[in-house]
Amino acid sequence: MDLANYALSIIMSLVIGLVGLLAAYKIFDWLTPGLDFPQELSKGNLAVGIFLAGLFIGLGLLLGSAIK
Repeated sequence: MDLANYALSIIMSLVIGLVGLLAAYKIFDWLTPGLDFPQELSKGNLAVGIFLAGLFIGLGLLLGSAIK
């Protein structure tokens, strides 16, 4: 029974974390109207890729500590 509770807890944390990351990305995309992230990434803009990676890592650390 404990295994089922742990699995449910992990799945819920994963869903909450992914929704939080997606919401934060959408909010940040909304706050920067002059920059189209998918278009810049498709053009090979490395600076945008590094920036988004840092944003996701930072948000992941923040959401990970908030979920615990």
